[in-house]
Amino acid sequence: MAVEKLYESDDFLIVNKPYDMYINSDDENEKNTLVCQIASHDSHLSTSANPLRFVQRLDFATSGVICIAKSKTAAAQAGKLFEKRLTKKYYVAIVRKHLKFELADIRYPIGVDLSPENSHKMATQTADTTCGSPREALTRILLLETGFYGSDPASVVLLKPITGRRHQLRVHCLSIGHTLLGDYTYSAPVDTVPHRMFLHATRLVLPLQKQPLDIQTLVPFFSDPQFTCKWKTCKVYYKYRTKEDFAAACDVIDKSYTVGIKYEEYSTNKRL
Repeated sequence: MAVEKLYESDDFLIVNKPYDMYINSDDENEKNTLVCQIASHDSHLSTSANPLRFVQRLDFATSGVICIAKSKTAAAQAGKLFEKRLTKKYYVAIVRKHLKFELADIRYPIGVDLSPENSHKMATQTADTTCGSPREALTRILLLETGFYGSDPASVVLLKPITGRRHQLRVHCLSIGHTLLGDYTYSAPVDTVPHRMFLHATRLVLPLQKQPLDIQTLVPFFSDPQFTCKWKTCKVYYKYRTKEDFAAACDVIDKSYTVGIKYEEYSTNKRL
């Protein structure tokens, strides 16, 4: 699948990464990487002759917006914004089952899964998990739409990670009983029927001093015939399929108050 250029300046390159593509690889024979796509001699993706520096990461199975710096200075500027949690990242996902809330905050700390069979996984610090070196984590989730994927109930959700832990969105959704559709790693039993994991980094806001950036893509699921032939909508809570509607949904999830919305909070101290 082709990598789409979304934005380029003297300092940054922002692209739309396809699903099932690595960022980079230690294996020199592995060509299915974003680095190889950008470095290709016939690539249209970048005019930079300098080494490119990734200021954020996306999992192999996750598609969407990713920012790459063209210099050490640009990387440092963006890195400080991520470190201070001044950036805004918005993802659209499809999760198993119908959510019983409209808006929720998931505050479970995340660390390494210490189970012998799960050495490559992460886990939340809850009563029924084995979690090593847990760190603070916070994800906000907004219900956009309910429906059925084939005969199985599912929900389309907007996810806003406040922190940036490894596999955070996947693990937090799992912790509240709503595994991402197509998440082979964290599903039990193994979720092998869907052709991809339905998690897409849809919007990235970088409040750079020189030139603030707000980069957004359309949600790709509903232009994918392999998905649309199996999806049936039940109820739309918030419109989101156009850029204008998606921006409005982001405004809802950004608000700190929850008046008039069916809200839940998940944490180690409290579960409503």
